[in-house]
Amino acid sequence: MANDDQEWRLSLLQRLRERNRREVTPFKEIILQNNRLLDNVTQLKADNLKISVENEQLRTAFATGGTGSGKDSNAAQIAIAALEKKLLAQQEELTDLHKRKGENSQMIVDLNLKVEKQQQIIKEKEGCLAEQKAANNMLKAEVQMLKSSLEELKKLNNTLLDEHTALQLAFSALEDKLRGVQEENRCLLERLMRYKSKDADKLNEENESFLRKRSDKLKRDLEDAVREPNSTLPRLTRNSSSHSQHGLGDGDLYENDNDRYSSDTGGIDHCIEAGCGGELDMFTSPNSRLRDVLCHSTTKPENPSTIFMKFDAHENESHAVRWSPIERVLATGGADRKVKLWDVGKASPEPRAVLSGSSAGINSVDFDSTGSYIIGTSNDYGARVWTVGDNRLRNA
Repeated sequence: MANDDQEWRLSLLQRLRERNRREVTPFKEIILQNNRLLDNVTQLKADNLKISVENEQLRTAFATGGTGSGKDSNAAQIAIAALEKKLLAQQEELTDLHKRKGENSQMIVDLNLKVEKQQQIIKEKEGCLAEQKAANNMLKAEVQMLKSSLEELKKLNNTLLDEHTALQLAFSALEDKLRGVQEENRCLLERLMRYKSKDADKLNEENESFLRKRSDKLKRDLEDAVREPNSTLPRLTRNSSSHSQHGLGDGDLYENDNDRYSSDTGGIDHCIEAGCGGELDMFTSPNSRLRDVLCHSTTKPENPSTIFMKFDAHENESHAVRWSPIERVLATGGADRKVKLWDVGKASPEPRAVLSGSSAGINSVDFDSTGSYIIGTSNDYGARVWTVGDNRLRNA
């Protein structure tokens, strides 16, 4: 701090010397001339005083020596005249010098005024310099504060970089864990698909076995009916009732034998439509009338004529529909990339649940055998599994 004060003091002194040199140099000749004039005035005053003394001495001598010779008096008069002439010239020169002295004095006064103005300007500059010095000190303090803030920011930046590195490592670990979970989910989905395939194969085998048994039994009943024409109708009645218990007939009760006969023949007609009518072609012509009765004497069931429930399933097209195997719930899939569940038992026009998560339109839906899971396939070659209970996406 002391070095800074010494430097600005030396700088200020040097600037003042340069200013004095710039302001004095143009008037240096005037000052020297003024000094010479003052010297000349002093010298002339001394000469004037000396001449005056000589003049008085001559006058005194002339007054005392008036009775002298004429030559001495003439010489004295000539000397007096010369002295008076010289005195007049000295007075004129002195007047001129006084005049020039006044001019120089006025010039000095003007220069003094300029010096005072310059001193005032110097004071103002010094005040500005003090203000600038104070501002400079404030700026230095601010710079020091900024440097400390910069150091803190650097430390904080290093801390953030360390945290970022740690977060990247944690993110990498989570990505590895996510890949492991996805791989585990894929394995579980493959196992689920294998189990579902096994269940489907088992159900298909059971259905085929049941159909084979039913076809064999119907074939035996028809052969018995052909062999025993008199007991055809009672046996067919029994067979139709047994078929209705297995889901082939309508299972209704009738008041008389005619209605029972119509129901029995309706069950046989349903069996013939299902693909069993080809077995009747093996019978011989004596029993053709019984075959005609079985095939043509009954009335086919009517198609549905009334709408039970109507609703707008999806915003665009509806591509898939499937019944739940355990309750009256309908699943639909459409081009709006959603699977919706409808509670048909309540006849509500609002969906029971909306299953989202697909990135393309749904083209097929299906329940599992327990009705707890639903799978939907979409146009992006993907399959997604939801749980019906909580409507959550389990695997994609």
